[in-house]
Amino acid sequence: MQQLASVRGVIFDMDGLLLDTERLFKKAYQRSASQHGIVLKDSVYDMMIGLRSDASQRILREQLGPDAPSAAIIEGARHYYYMQIEEEGIPLRPGVREMFDYLDELDFPRAVATSTHHKLATLKLRSVGLLDRVVGIVSGDQVAHGKPAPDIYLAAAKLIGIPPEECLALEDSPPGVIAARKANCVTIMVPDLQAPNAVTRSMANFIYESLHDVALALKGARAIPSS
Repeated sequence: MQQLASVRGVIFDMDGLLLDTERLFKKAYQRSASQHGIVLKDSVYDMMIGLRSDASQRILREQLGPDAPSAAIIEGARHYYYMQIEEEGIPLRPGVREMFDYLDELDFPRAVATSTHHKLATLKLRSVGLLDRVVGIVSGDQVAHGKPAPDIYLAAAKLIGIPPEECLALEDSPPGVIAARKANCVTIMVPDLQAPNAVTRSMANFIYESLHDVALALKGARAIPSS
């Protein structure tokens, strides 16, 4: 808990952590693939989670093989994804509002570090009322190397003006957990579609089921008198 007590700023992943959108994108990819007579397995999509679009699309091409219409599947997935968002809106993950309200009480600066490109990330966060509650966004298209490289978390820490070792990074995917730890952030995994594996268990400082639990842990850590 001492690590949590030293935190002075927070960096959030977006999809799968703040926004319950990974299921929408997975559904969109699988629907698009099925239009071309291809069954996109859950295991293939799981490999794409948390990565920048260039890396995730490279995995798709590798897994489907050279004869698959990967470009058409990607374009179709994008179409279905936007259609779902327009029709259903963007749901939040459990505990998001509570977490942000508690950070308001603490007056902690916060940023979003997402593999999603900046324009789309901005639109998503604005649509759910979170854009004005963060200092800013660092996106995959703004750094030289995407997750699991540490670039995006180092840039986000700089954006909020807090040393990485005093930043709490919140992630749902293995690439994000690895990126945050490489940046020397205090790292919490809140699993979404992917359960913690050996790598994430070894690299995450803590694993909690929801942001509600993270908020409780932060409150508990700050309630412990310093020695």
